[in-house]
Amino acid sequence: MPWLSVPYPDEGRRSRLNRLYGIQGIPTLIVLDVKGDVITRQGRVEVLNDTECKEFPWHPKPVLELTDSNAVQLNEGPCLVLFVDSDDDGESEAAKQLIQPIAEKIIAQYKAKDEETPLLFFVAGEDDMTDSLRDYTNLPEAAPLLTILDMSARAKYVMDVEEITPPIVETFVNDFLADKLKPEPI
Repeated sequence: MPWLSVPYPDEGRRSRLNRLYGIQGIPTLIVLDVKGDVITRQGRVEVLNDTECKEFPWHPKPVLELTDSNAVQLNEGPCLVLFVDSDDDGESEAAKQLIQPIAEKIIAQYKAKDEETPLLFFVAGEDDMTDSLRDYTNLPEAAPLLTILDMSARAKYVMDVEEITPPIVETFVNDFLADKLKPEPI
């Protein structure tokens, strides 16, 4: 391993780190910068997806493609999920490009305030995991479909529009962050 770790028998240090970083289960790999600030809480997922560590230290990407390995992040807080029909060539990439400027803007706003971004951004294509997520959250099979899912609050927000454009996404996100949207139960 090219990084330091806390020996398992060192219960005192492990306990302090668990409290400091909100760790609730093992195995957990949190990557820190030289100042001790969190780069990613998803180090374990990153190692699984990047076994050669080519993207180390795995700075968060503004928009992620929803996969089995990163779906656990849906439970960490509110997530904007843009469901697309990935059978169309390039639709997932086009969807990422559509929401990336908004994601980058929100991330920059909260980083400037030295706060954690209150929303993660995903694009979800057509696969079994996405189908399970739609079933669990009782979402229609429509694509594209713009949603914000808050699993911990068991709430969903669905933007009911025919065409999803950057201004629509930005308004949806800003209304969510301003508590202007009415949640539907999951």
